[in-house]
Amino acid sequence: MKTTLFSLLGILLLAACQTIEERDALGTILAPSDLKIAIVQNPAGSNKVVLQNKTPGTIMFFDYGTGTTHRAIDTIYIPFAGKYTLKYTAFCDGGTVSDSTTFTIASNDNAFFDKDPAWKGLTNGGSGQTWVWAVDHPSGFIAGNGPEDCTFPAWWTMTADQYWGTKNDEVYIDLVGAANFQHKNGDGSVTKGFFNVIAPFVINGNKFSGIETLGGPKFPWPDTGKYHITKNNANELTIHEYGAYNVALYKRKGFKY
Repeated sequence: MKTTLFSLLGILLLAACQTIEERDALGTILAPSDLKIAIVQNPAGSNKVVLQNKTPGTIMFFDYGTGTTHRAIDTIYIPFAGKYTLKYTAFCDGGTVSDSTTFTIASNDNAFFDKDPAWKGLTNGGSGQTWVWAVDHPSGFIAGNGPEDCTFPAWWTMTADQYWGTKNDEVYIDLVGAANFQHKNGDGSVTKGFFNVIAPFVINGNKFSGIETLGGPKFPWPDTGKYHITKNNANELTIHEYGAYNVALYKRKGFKY
């Protein structure tokens, strides 16, 4: 009886080992040249881009720089003109394989940027604008605080001479290929990043454009990274800490009062 039992256990163990070791072989890994995708823009250069995986038996992940998608067919939207690199990775039986290609957006989508005046107002219509401290502002101040809707300090005030930082800092903003934002420090070092338009700040029934900076750069002061704008024309810019009293005055580089 014991012999029979041990024999049965031996057969079961052998079968179990064979089940583990005799697995189906993995499929071959595709070569990058085997990956087939389609990038459809109608018309050519359109801000709306359709990405299609045309490689049978794979799951495709697309990385277009500002986002990712893994649908077999997906439509993405990019409002900025420029040449973009599309990276794509296919998951197949044998593993993963990646490749890349490029596509072009012919022009900025004005309909998108016209939704809020901050997009073009801060960037000279998108082509780029440099803002510096308004050291010659008629009020004599460059910063301070006051009501959330004020266009220059009304309570505590700060002259250029009283400012504890460097007065030759610059902020450069454009819409060339992305919503670019950079802060050039007085020592010449530059912090580069991006900006985004956020929900307006609303007070007394009035709306003021809101923005946030991304990736590190900020207006020299206030330095929260989130702001609302109470004045913005071709030559002047008044920035508040978003929803708060702190305020700073800037002007277009080269402009004189």
